[in-house]
Amino acid sequence: MKITVISGSPKPGGFINDSLELVASHLERRGADVTKIRLSEKHINDCIGCFTCLRTGECVIHDDVGGIIDIMKNSDGFVIGSPVRNALITACLKRFIERITYILGFTLVLEDKYSLGIASVGLFGGKSVSRRFCCLQDVFHTHLSGFVFCSVGIPISRGISDKKHKLTSAADKLVRDISEKTPRSRREKLSLAIDKTIVRKFMLERKPDLYANVIRAWKLKGYISN
Repeated sequence: MKITVISGSPKPGGFINDSLELVASHLERRGADVTKIRLSEKHINDCIGCFTCLRTGECVIHDDVGGIIDIMKNSDGFVIGSPVRNALITACLKRFIERITYILGFTLVLEDKYSLGIASVGLFGGKSVSRRFCCLQDVFHTHLSGFVFCSVGIPISRGISDKKHKLTSAADKLVRDISEKTPRSRREKLSLAIDKTIVRKFMLERKPDLYANVIRAWKLKGYISN
């Protein structure tokens, strides 16, 4: 079982990185092959919106994103964490999400994988957007295993010791979901079906040349007939 743990926190320590380290160690004790990635330590440029990857499946920007994409393709599940910044996820995680959306999202490459999101906020706000991005929902449509959202105070007054049981329980569920191939909830199935219909009708059928790589991926999945 391969699980990739991705930190969207720009801080070397802090609640999110400490939580991810705790979860990663727990997953390793459960026998998982864990790869840890700190986005703040990677060279990740901004998406320039050229759409080349939609046609070819390859990004024109050569930095660390390509290697991370390969790791994600070969993973069974993900744990992604980010603190809330101005009711949003961090800039480095947002930049990364933008770079992988066309390659891993529209193609639904990750739809059979499982995700656990972890987010923290000083007082309140940012829960919904953190859930969407840290759990790779929306266009990615991973199986949602769990989402842990913690209010930690300003400055931080609650450490991970208070959340240890909650974090390890969420990690245990991720392992169980991957092992048992837990099916999607009805809500997830409906969301995926709606998105597939919208993308097919309003994007792929209208501009097949632009979305050539997405169409190839969907044909391999049997979502579009040859």
